[in-house]
Amino acid sequence: MYEELHIFNVNTVNEEVEEEFHKFFYKNNLLSLFTYEHRASPINVTDSDARSVIKPGNSYNKILIEFSDLMNMANDNKMYDSALFKIIYNARTFQGMMNQIKRLIRYIESDIDKKHLFNTWNIVWYNKEVY
Repeated sequence: MYEELHIFNVNTVNEEVEEEFHKFFYKNNLLSLFTYEHRASPINVTDSDARSVIKPGNSYNKILIEFSDLMNMANDNKMYDSALFKIIYNARTFQGMMNQIKRLIRYIESDIDKKHLFNTWNIVWYNKEVY
């Protein structure tokens, strides 16, 4: 059984959708995003947000899977958890969190020279312009 991520305030009438929503983060190795979730404000998740996450091929599903790959590329940085915390710290809605993730993905894909990707955490996660 998967534990519920307490940062999310999921507003759905279908308990199965809510359970699959939480499972998604476990299955796709995204839990490190929520290491310091107890220090952040709750993030409201609508029913359509939750369904977009759990249905393969939907926008949030694809974005989070892509982000998981990028996020796990360099998790040996000393400030890894703190850097990830920036993503959820100011998000009040799931859409706000996803917009921040999309902005980070865009920055990694377009502004970082490919030969420096091994150093992603130092380049991206400490860049004030991205946040």
